[in-house]
Amino acid sequence: MTSTRPADAATLRGSGPTRRIEVPILAAVPGLLHVFTVKGSDPRAAIAEAAGREVPLLTLRQVHGAKVRLVDRSARAAAGGLPAREEGDALIVSGPDVAAGVWVADCLPILICDERTRTVAAVHAGWRGTVAGVVGAAIAAMRARCGANPSQLRLAMGPAIGPCCFEVGDEVVEALVGAFPDAAACVVGGRRSRVDLAEANRRQARAAGVPDEAMQAAGLCTLCRPDLLESYRRERGAAGRMAGIIAWKE
Repeated sequence: MTSTRPADAATLRGSGPTRRIEVPILAAVPGLLHVFTVKGSDPRAAIAEAAGREVPLLTLRQVHGAKVRLVDRSARAAAGGLPAREEGDALIVSGPDVAAGVWVADCLPILICDERTRTVAAVHAGWRGTVAGVVGAAIAAMRARCGANPSQLRLAMGPAIGPCCFEVGDEVVEALVGAFPDAAACVVGGRRSRVDLAEANRRQARAAGVPDEAMQAAGLCTLCRPDLLESYRRERGAAGRMAGIIAWKE
């Protein structure tokens, strides 16, 4: 059987502070803005160039868990603008003109959109968030709280540390395998085990109802690309941060 899964793909756009990566599966959606920033780029400048105007950016205090936050029109009205920054690792925004963003430097940024409900989500998935099921929690919240149908979502995964480089200890492998049934398929054996974060989250999103043909990864390893991407491991904690950002422009 021929796989319907799109091949990994990334398009580099902009220059200087507006340099950014786009993934085709989201770039093809009319009225949608999405960017994965790179080393040296300015997230707000990048989204402003992509949108043709400034777009307010909302982010969370990330804690490597699976807490989901929702910001809709009523929440913005109650706050008199953007609400206060909250703790969480998945941010859902309903309606246009506000961007949802997450910060990364090896962890996996995941951006999700639903055309029918005009809802977007930005998800921060490191190994702990993956064990906690953060992408599945975000998809479930989009369905339960926004009326989204998981089978109609589109999902892009940005640059993250890849299975070529993400060496982990036995405790991480045990946590992953204990968290979801087919995690073993996302672990590469060897002298030290290596984990495929993108594949693990793809499988969790599929289990939550997102079809393979609606998901695509950038396919870029942060540790392998010092010319383009920040990496916490490579810089031994001294790395900058990149952003995954998504919004409806209209």
